[in-house]
Amino acid sequence: MSARLAAGPMASGAHKPVRAPGEPPLFLHELIADAPPGARVLDAGCGPGSWRYGDRPDLDVVGFDVKFPPGPPPQSPRVSVLRADLARVPLRDGCVDLTVCHYVLEHVSALEPCCDELSRVTRLGGTLYLSVPRAASFDDRLYRFAGYFAKYALLKLGKRLEHQQRFDLDSLLGQFEARGFAAVALARVPAGFSWMNDARTKPLQGPFTEVLAWLHRVFALDLARDANVVLTLRKTGVPGARGTAVERRVTHVCRECGEHSVVDFEAPLPERWICPWCGKPNPLGRLR
Repeated sequence: MSARLAAGPMASGAHKPVRAPGEPPLFLHELIADAPPGARVLDAGCGPGSWRYGDRPDLDVVGFDVKFPPGPPPQSPRVSVLRADLARVPLRDGCVDLTVCHYVLEHVSALEPCCDELSRVTRLGGTLYLSVPRAASFDDRLYRFAGYFAKYALLKLGKRLEHQQRFDLDSLLGQFEARGFAAVALARVPAGFSWMNDARTKPLQGPFTEVLAWLHRVFALDLARDANVVLTLRKTGVPGARGTAVERRVTHVCRECGEHSVVDFEAPLPERWICPWCGKPNPLGRLR
């Protein structure tokens, strides 16, 4: 798989990632916005919903998960919510136009059957959206450490360790190229540490991200870089097919809403950038 870097304007400040004319959609909000009316969309491992289903009431959405701790997404005449396992999806072959798997694969116990099922339900010519943490990143290692600490140091021995699988871009591509998918677009996404919005870690999030920004600014130590992979693939039905994926630029992620941004300032750099999605301030280290 080769990648070409997407072009975009150099604006002063923070802006949403730029999609040039003719470029394929990559990010989840783009894929949902571009889906044709009546398209069938699968939200695999949906939790409370990977996006606001009501934004596109003309889509046929099926969401499922093994459990719904914050509650399932709201149902409607065109939204069905099921309790199901990603290793055994209760849908027929090739019935989905757009399959969304948003930060789910790292949590599964058995990776191969889950990848098989994502491939099976996606129609030929359909789109698969994937997002996963990169296992070598500081963010993912910290998340794993927090899980081990809670389980063993705090004696929560019945707690399931959340991140069961480890990924990098090549391993993720390999899983799905072997199943007849070709990459269309990708982004290497830094950490925003929005997972720390959990009530148990929220008091630590502000000081922690401030320290990370200071380390980046003063020592050029960037512990947030290349933390996640976002990828869209098209099902070609030809195993081993290599696509030329458009690589989109994301430089920062909001610690509050978790959305992607591109931050470009002229010197001197401010100590804060404002998220163009939610309007909340975030500490700024250096430009990426």
